[in-house]
Amino acid sequence: MAEKTKTGPENKNDALAFIIGGIFILGLVFSTYNYFTNREENGLGEDGQAGRISLEKLKETLSSSTGEEEMDTGEKIAEAVETGEEAVMSWTANDYEDGDIEPGNYNVKSGDTLWEIAEAVYGNGSMWTEILEANADSVGFLPNGQQSLILTGQILNIPAR
Repeated sequence: MAEKTKTGPENKNDALAFIIGGIFILGLVFSTYNYFTNREENGLGEDGQAGRISLEKLKETLSSSTGEEEMDTGEKIAEAVETGEEAVMSWTANDYEDGDIEPGNYNVKSGDTLWEIAEAVYGNGSMWTEILEANADSVGFLPNGQQSLILTGQILNIPAR
């Protein structure tokens, strides 16, 4: 029995399907490439994490710091980020009491967290999200993706109750 080869319309349909499939795959590859090479435009930081503070924004925030000790720490962080090394520093949380910080502009100190600041202003750390909402554009993201990264020397707007 002789083998039949496709000729005519069936062969043309297969070729057309193959070409369309190839174009689709090329489009998918191109889109993926653009997504991962344009991370900044897609809201991703250099390491691909959503909403990360860029190196330029980190330097800008640190350059507005006040005080020599705070700037030294900030320079260590910026240098570590720039070189890809880990910054070795110790951190101790501040233990504020209710009323230690007044609403208005607040200069973040070493050891501050949004929770601690909320305890000092409102007497309740769980109200830290109010401070976050008032400063959403300037508060960065932690490695776990939670937006609550504040830096020493950063100025926060603390809303009144």
